[in-house]
Amino acid sequence: MKVELNLATKPFGRSRLFWTLSAAAGAVLAVIAVGLVWSYWQSGRLPPELASREAQLQAELTQLSLDESQAMAVLRQPDTIEVYNRSSFLNQLLTRKGISWTTTFGDLETVLPPRVLVMQIRPEVTFDNKVRLEMQVGAEAPADFIEFLKALESSDVFGSPDLRGYIPPNDNEPYFRYQLMVQYEQQL
Repeated sequence: MKVELNLATKPFGRSRLFWTLSAAAGAVLAVIAVGLVWSYWQSGRLPPELASREAQLQAELTQLSLDESQAMAVLRQPDTIEVYNRSSFLNQLLTRKGISWTTTFGDLETVLPPRVLVMQIRPEVTFDNKVRLEMQVGAEAPADFIEFLKALESSDVFGSPDLRGYIPPNDNEPYFRYQLMVQYEQQL
């Protein structure tokens, strides 16, 4: 039988092993952290061939930006703006000229009831080269106009009409007048 005699008020424990293992683990973690920082720093630098390619592309970008600013300066000149506006206007005229009135009136004739007449017609070409017709039609009775709307809707050439306004008959004009817009499938 062995009796241990420890007369210290705070006896010595096994903390020396804990502190030794903690210091060793801390040293290993510090070495790993230094290795990670070194690896990150090395990967942050570009290889020389990529660095030279980046400098070349940056020089091209600078030159392109300079060319763009010079081109924009030319486009902002009043003469250039005038030429652009004139050519845009002429292009719109040519597009409108491409609408065949003979075909348009022939297509309208197939859907127009006998007691409905076209008083005004104005074609409009949209940006996607679709033709819309803005029309004012006169009818002797609302039922005749409704018949015209049904004929437009059932037609393969015209889209569904969009009614814009209505004017009842008066002393000067004996017809019911209707403003409408309709999509027209004529190829330009």
